[in-house]
Amino acid sequence: MVIVNTIRTGVALLSDIGINQNIVSNPKGDTPDFLDTAWTLQVIRGVFLGTVCFLLSSAAAQFFRAPELRYILPVAAMFFLFGGFFSTGHSLLQKRMEIKRLSYFEIGDATLSLVVHVVLALITPTIWALILGSAIMAAFSMLLSFQMVPGLRHRVLIHRESARELIHFGKWILFSSLIWFASMNFDRLYLAREIPLALLGVFGIARTLADTVTQVAGRGGSLLIFPMVSAMQADGADVRRRLRQSRRTLLLLAAPGLALFLSLSDLVIRLLYDHRYQEAGVLLPILLLGVWFAILSTVNESILLGLRKPATTAFANLAKLLVYIVGVPIAFHAYGIVGAVAFFSLGEVAKYATLWIIGRRQHVGFIRDDVLLTGLFLLAAVLFREVAHVIGLTGTIAELFPWVRLPGALS
Repeated sequence: MVIVNTIRTGVALLSDIGINQNIVSNPKGDTPDFLDTAWTLQVIRGVFLGTVCFLLSSAAAQFFRAPELRYILPVAAMFFLFGGFFSTGHSLLQKRMEIKRLSYFEIGDATLSLVVHVVLALITPTIWALILGSAIMAAFSMLLSFQMVPGLRHRVLIHRESARELIHFGKWILFSSLIWFASMNFDRLYLAREIPLALLGVFGIARTLADTVTQVAGRGGSLLIFPMVSAMQADGADVRRRLRQSRRTLLLLAAPGLALFLSLSDLVIRLLYDHRYQEAGVLLPILLLGVWFAILSTVNESILLGLRKPATTAFANLAKLLVYIVGVPIAFHAYGIVGAVAFFSLGEVAKYATLWIIGRRQHVGFIRDDVLLTGLFLLAAVLFREVAHVIGLTGTIAELFPWVRLPGALS
């Protein structure tokens, strides 16, 4: 499933023109012509991507040495077909910052997804429970999307001026998305050919738990900061002045929460998974260190995107990708998967540094705040771990990062 999701994401980003970002940031994003044009382009894209996913099935099965992909990927192609017809109501609510209404729909969708996947897993405890569950939910989410904004309906339309603006802004989103995919999935693509699938699954567990935290921060950035900055229609210095306190508050909430998760990460693995997956407890703390810098980067990306600077994300992800390409193979062959994972976190640091350099030129740098907040995060993690150790829940902080076991820690 790690491989399927990687292919699914990669194919989706082949033609990403940032329809959601366009609707939120463009002053004309809520006009009927603009919305219909965006929806029409999205439909075309969905049909195209579904076809590509179907045609890739045999080649992917051969490349990853997983014959079952020949049968799985054609079904996964339905994700794109249903996604292509998804209403623009979600983006419109985001633009209007109707977070409460948007959250109701998303909570309902997530709850049903949980029920569907659990029922299918009880019926068939195989990968088909995940594949069919995702396909069913893609269809339901598509239908639900048309109920988000009462009266919103779409027609097939290509309005020239709207299409021109979508593509002009979207060309940087496309480039950024391709670089983002390479940087976000380099680990899965590289490790899928270097380690057994069972160990890849262990890594997938640790990566999924770490990504969950990043996605929560991403939600805050995309639903609050990005539309807020877009609506300001101000320059960087003014945005920095008006947004500094809100940004600081958001990160002050995130720091202790992530620190607590980091301090108890090996305990979380022990509670959630049986003995076959306990090695994920070695990987998760290392990934969570990188997650902190990913959260900082997500907030900064949202600000720069609100200033209509989509190219900055591409450059930042390119810096992260270069760290991966150069460092991960060397670290993997020297220290195994633990060394590779350490470089995955180091890549997040490189991305943050790139965004800070670009942000400073746009007068939206927050380096002093970030240094203090990083110190707070690390201190909180150590304190939480010591308290957990004293009351008998976990081992010491040294046991959370068993660096002396790096060579051959996981094989």
